[in-house]
Amino acid sequence: MKITADMIVEDVLTKYPDTLDVFVKQGHCFRLLANPVARKSLAKLVTIGTVCKLHFIDVEKLLKEFNEVVEKKGETA
Repeated sequence: MKITADMIVEDVLTKYPDTLDVFVKQGHCFRLLANPVARKSLAKLVTIGTVCKLHFIDVEKLLKEFNEVVEKKGETA
């Protein structure tokens, strides 16, 4: 199973913590995820796709980056 646009941000971060750097480097509201308190409250409310739409982020490019990180770690998305 791959990381997809309909996944909740918190679920991705919980299962694949190494994706945090990919989120944060996007800037916008993803930068808030660097703060553990904000991460716990905000990340459980939205999907990757929703945030990408709101901030005009190329969701396909972002998903590719996430899945590359997961593959490098030898995890199964």
